[in-house]
Amino acid sequence: MKRTLYLLLLILGAPACRAQGIDFVATSWEETLRNAEKSGKPIFLYVRATSCRYCRQMEKEAFPNPEVTGYYNGNFINCKIDVEDGGAGEALAKKYGIKGFPTYLFLTKDGQKLHQSSGAKPAADFIRDGRNASDPNTALFPMLARYEQGDKSPELLFHLSNALSYYTVDANPKEKVTEEYLATQSADELGSERNLRFIFAADLGFKSPATLYLLQNQQKFVGLFGKADVEKATQRIMTRTANIAGRTNDLILMSELRKVAVDHFADSMKTLSLLQIYFYGGRRDWLNYGRSTLQYGNTIGTTDWQTMYETGIYLKTFAKDPEALKTGVEIMAKVLDLNKNYEHLCIYAQLQKKLGNKEPALKAAEEALKISADQGEDGSDARELITELTATNR
Repeated sequence: MKRTLYLLLLILGAPACRAQGIDFVATSWEETLRNAEKSGKPIFLYVRATSCRYCRQMEKEAFPNPEVTGYYNGNFINCKIDVEDGGAGEALAKKYGIKGFPTYLFLTKDGQKLHQSSGAKPAADFIRDGRNASDPNTALFPMLARYEQGDKSPELLFHLSNALSYYTVDANPKEKVTEEYLATQSADELGSERNLRFIFAADLGFKSPATLYLLQNQQKFVGLFGKADVEKATQRIMTRTANIAGRTNDLILMSELRKVAVDHFADSMKTLSLLQIYFYGGRRDWLNYGRSTLQYGNTIGTTDWQTMYETGIYLKTFAKDPEALKTGVEIMAKVLDLNKNYEHLCIYAQLQKKLGNKEPALKAAEEALKISADQGEDGSDARELITELTATNR
């Protein structure tokens, strides 16, 4: 009897222990609107794509979170569409102007847009999206309406700029709104913790006031974010802009970047070297791209395998000139000295193969395959390389 009761408890209790996730309705859009009207709840529309890695990440990590489940199931009618279904989902995404995924669109009970966000994020930030949608002072579309009607108050500009960070449209006014907000702040106010966090998260173009303030006042941010994260963020801005300058052959922009590097970066020589690398990468000048990376790796970037590895990938993929490929081999040899792994060995082997150097290519591919077997990982790239290299030896 006790065993029977125990089994019954297990069976009956199982549903309560299983992660339920967000309760997405399985009705048509018209029926979803009718249900929202009846319940009085707003609608959360999750726009996904089967091919979207970040969608799968959110579905695996954030959506089953008990706090997420409780909040969304308690406050919204939840609907999910796939933009790649070739039917109703694609049409609905087009109707609401969705251009990326994952997108989180929050609507009134009658289908009017309240708020929009996007991207992979932690559960707490995803819940914050829902809370922002429920407050007219933080919901994107009510704020946009007030802004377009002439409201330029600092609080509106601050919250609107934050909301626009995740608004995927061609003519996003974020940079203009951010500049207008910063213009309302005094020099002392700009240095407040709230504004420093706001500026650090802005992620705008090189010439925006927020970006220039960050680049020119890096030390102010170190206390909040740490030296390593500030260096990473500022170098990403500089190298991204240098790549743009290379693609557009904008030598004036490169001159401006170099001046900022000299005036505001503690390790200006390293930054100047990285600027040159990314400029050549933007120009697709693979020989000078490789040579500048190799010089960097031989001098001030001896431990920076990430930059060298990135160059190795591009040279393996795009370079055809033997001199550029030889430079790629030298670069990847340095990477392997610093961080030998399956992927790095495969890139080295592929560069050697493109040069016609079968023996070192085969040796590296076989070592890569052994590493993949030892770690229980897929070694298909290495196996394919070995097959190609041994076939040509017959």
